[in-house]
Amino acid sequence: MGKINSETVDLTWKGLYKVSGVSTLIIAAMYLLAMVIYIPANLAGPPPSSVIEWFTLFQNDRLTALFYLGFADIIIMLCSGPMFLGLYAVLRRTNNTWMIIATSFAFVGIAVYLATNAVFSMLTLSDQYAAATTEAQRSLLLAAGQATLAMVEGTGGRYMGLPLVWVSSLIVSVVMLQCKIFNKATAVVGIVGFALLSASIPFATYTTTGETSVVVAAIVFITYLGGGVLSLVWYFLVGVRLMHLGRLK
Repeated sequence: MGKINSETVDLTWKGLYKVSGVSTLIIAAMYLLAMVIYIPANLAGPPPSSVIEWFTLFQNDRLTALFYLGFADIIIMLCSGPMFLGLYAVLRRTNNTWMIIATSFAFVGIAVYLATNAVFSMLTLSDQYAAATTEAQRSLLLAAGQATLAMVEGTGGRYMGLPLVWVSSLIVSVVMLQCKIFNKATAVVGIVGFALLSASIPFATYTTTGETSVVVAAIVFITYLGGGVLSLVWYFLVGVRLMHLGRLK
């Protein structure tokens, strides 16, 4: 990396860089926490495949159920907004056109995901189901849970929201290759990591019913877990760099 000064980065945005850096490090922490919870749970058995199994998991292991349905992703999406704003401020001099495209895609993805995430709806329905006293009440709650899962398994958050944010991060990583502010290793890690995550989408049957073939399971494991680990590294490196930019004088 070359010397960083007012000619390579706009230091009037230092406050934004700090906020963006903190947000990016929070994303890294949430990625790590999600892996700590998700990997052992997944090794112990597949995610629930029916509404009643989801309700049971919420009552027996609420934390795992919350993370399975994307609680960590909610925090990640909320923090992604400041992160992309900070990255735009840093990289707009390098390639303004692609940074506008990446930032626009990111905010659309964030909005779609937050609007379609159903983790708290399922939590509420699970608690109501546990407290229900009649079969009629339970039947209504099961139907509501099925409708909620249909939204989760549709083309909203998981198949549009998250991929748009991943593609945006991939574009940002490519732009990083053209600048002297972030090192090449950070850019390459981001390109490979977010390319793997994007490739996992056609195979990512996280909450769908039915058995998954060995081949598909292997593809999901390699792309999703591999991309997740590399993107975790990317978020950490980017967060540290943004914090450094926020301290420049």
